[in-house]
Amino acid sequence: MPEKLSGVAAEAVDSSPASLAAPPPRLAQALSEAHQEARDALTLSDPVKAVHGVRKGFKRLRALLRLAGTAREREVADLARASRRALAAIARHLAQARDMAAREDALDDLVAKAGLSPAARRAASRAFAPATASAPDGGVGTHRAALDAEMAALAQALPRLGAALDDKALLAALATFYARARRAGREVDPRDDESLHELRKEVVAQRYQMELVISAWPALGELWVDQLQRLRDKLGKHHDLAVLRALAEAHPVRADGRPLWHAQLLAAIDARREKLAHSALLLHARLFAEKPRAFRRRLSAYMSPVSERK
Repeated sequence: MPEKLSGVAAEAVDSSPASLAAPPPRLAQALSEAHQEARDALTLSDPVKAVHGVRKGFKRLRALLRLAGTAREREVADLARASRRALAAIARHLAQARDMAAREDALDDLVAKAGLSPAARRAASRAFAPATASAPDGGVGTHRAALDAEMAALAQALPRLGAALDDKALLAALATFYARARRAGREVDPRDDESLHELRKEVVAQRYQMELVISAWPALGELWVDQLQRLRDKLGKHHDLAVLRALAEAHPVRADGRPLWHAQLLAAIDARREKLAHSALLLHARLFAEKPRAFRRRLSAYMSPVSERK
């Protein structure tokens, strides 16, 4: 048996786990991926897809920045909150192109699920069409300088924000926002559009935050995120219909009264919204049945190194 190890073998022996590069914290990796997602969307040639991609990336970033906002270091927490507010302000400027697409999707949904006639759908679409066409860039080009500046500023802040929470602090933050989403659903008034909209915000945040722990138990984690996405979609459709109803109510009345499609549209909206609110709250009750302490204990078990042993 040789007394000396070959160079390759010696290097393998000397390479202890401590000498290997540690993986980035969960939050740091997620923030970096979300930031890149938004940057990639800015390069898309299709204006509608660009706006959709940027807004999606921003929502993911804002959900993660909520977590970073719980950091013990005051300066880091303030930086996270300021970054989240800046992203929200830019996202509002990009809403026009998305709102137009959402209105058309809502009308299609009413035809498919609430019995709105195709003729009424076409009449409503014509009535709500803007007087002038939107800018060709759909809003991205107009705000490109602000978007680039915010992306650059956030890129500089990412190292500090990503290192803000270790796994223990991350677990506590996830449990905190789970409790918020759970409480929002239990206190919501299904007849109040604003309270359902606030619930939707909490669910959106929870949906992106829970992606951080999918790797701890992929089969269950992916299912959980999929169901949160279903809940988000239901609440999103409800919100789009609420916006559509407000638009219909504000539509000018002609001298000879409201057109026939108007009453048909409102009836279809009300029927569809009631079903969506009912099914969304049933799904919420199932997803958030667990008490926050039990939720935290379960996630802790998933994230524990002991649970990963083979």
